[in-house]
Parts: sequence; structure tokens; C-alpha cells
Amino acid sequence: MMKRRRINYNKKLKNNVLNSSITSLPNELLSEVVARVASSSFMDYINAKLSCKIFNGVSDDRYVYRHISLEEFPTGGSSWKRDNEERENKLSLFMRTCGECGNAEALYQKGVVDFFRKERPEYAMKYLVKAAETGHLGAQYIISLIQVIMGDEELKQKAIASIGTMKATKPLRRALGECRKNLAHILRSIWVLNPMVLGQNPPCCSLHYKRSYKNKWRQWPSFDDEDDDDADFCCYACSCDEEVAHLLNILP
Repeated sequence: MMKRRRINYNKKLKNNVLNSSITSLPNELLSEVVARVASSSFMDYINAKLSCKIFNGVSDDRYVYRHISLEEFPTGGSSWKRDNEERENKLSLFMRTCGECGNAEALYQKGVVDFFRKERPEYAMKYLVKAAETGHLGAQYIISLIQVIMGDEELKQKAIASIGTMKATKPLRRALGECRKNLAHILRSIWVLNPMVLGQNPPCCSLHYKRSYKNKWRQWPSFDDEDDDDADFCCYACSCDEEVAHLLNILP
């Protein structure tokens, strides 16, 4: 005799209850859940997108794209040219969508790449300004550096004070250190063609201060040392000189 297939009614009931509980939530709340997941990790966003049809449906919401973290966003290409082109097109489309939805990191990266590649630098600055208005520290940092190098005297003095303020405390210096690393990573992956930033090194500090660090003379401040202390390095102009020199040092 054929055995009757045993049906696990408890499991079936549990799945129905779970699905009905999720579907009963409004889309605004579901988008908020996915956005919070996406803001912590790009890979978590992908996992949430693949977890169920409901999350997949709200994962393309503009609100979600605006909050996606791009820290783990893949940039490497395939060894096959055709696959590489297809991959680059998909990555470019995704980044463009994030930027159009107001994602601060996407706007920042777009602005940096376009400005230093000399692809309509005036429009590139608009991207950077939009990112800075959301509180993106990296965008505020590079805008200040550009104003120091290329701005008039009034803009230059404001930018010097802005960079000095960014380095006023140890937590801010550490955050600025991450901005430096991120900027260096972007600039070393592109062809820098903008002649307005190549070969320029305008000094901000007329007194040419040097920085005393643990009884040693160092040209660059360290953002990684646990015992970093910049209390003896209070000249904003000299501090800004270091940042400009560091930028020019990583350019080709």
C-alpha cells in the first residue's frame, strides 16, 4: 500500500502567518526596514533583496537607494572583456541611480571623478555641494581643498578655517583620515587630467611652521596613531598646507 504523505500543518500555518504579517505592513515601513539594512552594508542590502519577494519589491525604492552604503560596493572587473564591459555598465547604472536618488556617497564619488578628470568641473562641483549639504565630510573636505587651490582670497581664507575646524579634535582627525584614504583610493584609480590642480602648491602659511610630534619632526600628521595629540599644532594655515601637499602628492 502507498504511504500517505504526511503534511506538516504546523509548518504550513507558520509560513502563512509570517507571510501575512509582512504583507500587512505598509510599504513605507518596509522601505524603512530595507533602507536601514542597506545603510549598514551593501552586502546586507543584497541579502535582504534576495530574501523574499516583498523585500525585493521595495528594494528599488528611491528612499532605499538614497541610504545604501557604498563602502562594500564592488569595483573590480572580470578577466573577460565582454563580461567586464557588461559589469561596468551595470555598476555605472547602479551608481547613477543612487546619485539621482540623492545618495551622498554616490554624489561625492561622481563629483570627485568628474572634477579631476576635467569632465565638466562646474557640474562636478554641484555634485560635491549636494553631497556636502547632506553632511558628507569627504565632500566638505575636498570642496575646501579645491577652494584653497583655486578660489579667490575670501574663499581661500574660509576654506583654511574649515579644514582647521575639521582637525580640531582627535575624533574629527580620525574621521578626516578616513576621508583622505577614500580620496586617495579614488584618485589613484582614474586619470587625473584637470590642469587647474596639477602642479600647483600655493602656500597658506607665510611663516612655514613645522609640527612637533613626540619630540620628532614630521612632515605629515598621522591619523592612525592611538596617542595622537595635535595640541601643539594650532596654526590653521600650516595645517591646511599639509592637506594640500598631501592631495598634490597623490596626484600623478
